[in-house]
Amino acid sequence: MKLLRTHLLFAIVVASCTPSVLAATQNAPQHPAVWSATYVAAYQPQFGTQGVPYAGIMKLKFNHGIISGTYDSQSVRPDPLRGRIVNVTGTIGSDNHVSLRFATSSFTLPSGTIGAHGTIKGTANYNGHLYNFEAKIKSMP
Repeated sequence: MKLLRTHLLFAIVVASCTPSVLAATQNAPQHPAVWSATYVAAYQPQFGTQGVPYAGIMKLKFNHGIISGTYDSQSVRPDPLRGRIVNVTGTIGSDNHVSLRFATSSFTLPSGTIGAHGTIKGTANYNGHLYNFEAKIKSMP
């Protein structure tokens, strides 16, 4: 039941992205030098028991290739970030490669990508374990 509830919650949040948010990201040839967005993020182990993905809200600011913001852990089960709000730092290259580091933990996204719609995908690493990571834009100011 919790698995269904989590997947339903994730689907509702993704569906709640307004057309204007999607239009703003579709019309941009590349991401502007300075922009910000609120993301719904989810990650789960690549190997072993998959279970319900860990999830949270990321609020990121992009400023000429430098990323800063926060991640608010909101998983329905205990997760590696233990329900905390942690700082996120990183970089974005001109080739749309993204690198993120979640403070106070060894959780990193060393080589993700960001798509035209702002979706960030990649393989994250936490204490030597690999996780599938995806974050979709929930809203933009």
